Amino acid sequence: MKTFIALAFLVAGISASPYYVENSLDISTSDEERIVTGNIVSAIEKACQSIKDAGLDPLHIEKQDSKYALPVPVIYNSESLVEEVRSTGLSNVVIHRMNYAVVTSRLTFDIELPLISFSIGSASAEATLFGSKMGVKASGSVDVRSIRVTGTIRVNVGVISGISIRSVDITFALKGIDSKVKLVIQEKDYSEIVNKFLGSTIPDTLKTYSSEINELLGILLLEAINENLSSTNSIL
Repeated sequence: MKTFIALAFLVAGISASPYYVENSLDISTSDEERIVTGNIVSAIEKACQSIKDAGLDPLHIEKQDSKYALPVPVIYNSESLVEEVRSTGLSNVVIHRMNYAVVTSRLTFDIELPLISFSIGSASAEATLFGSKMGVKASGSVDVRSIRVTGTIRVNVGVISGISIRSVDITFALKGIDSKVKLVIQEKDYSEIVNKFLGSTIPDTLKTYSSEINELLGILLLEAINENLSSTNSIL
């Protein structure tokens, strides 16, 4: 889901930053550090602004309906209606720490999405399939609290080989999910099941497999950054 947006921003920033460092003359170590971190922060800010410009944060759908039917409606037809859909917090990326040490070629970061809120005033859908009718009704809200990614990225810089990432250590944390969803399918209430899954099962699973998840994120981020850097180095 969208919880990995901050990681994507970081990849974009790291991929862009070495160009300015390698092509700068007579700059101090502290200047190089500021250039690297400045480029990454700038990439994150631009990506957040793009989310806002696209109308995704805040998102507000006052009312939207749709209808569809085959030429023979009894085989299949459907109609749906959603009202007062709202979402906030997707672009609110907080950078708690972003440091790059030139001497050790090490980048440390701490990025957080404090709160992503999603709510639906009401949603309903009805469909007919070969004469059988099906209906769904939903409403409520889901708050995802504190998605936080911290880590360390170690960089290799070679005159011939260019820039590559030696290792990536990632820690992903989720504070919790507050789910207040009302879901009725075929007049049967599934609200308790959904709220338990979102509010308990997902956070508990993430905690149980935190080591494996962190390892996977590190591998994926390492591959993504090195792939982007390969194309960047070939241009320089």
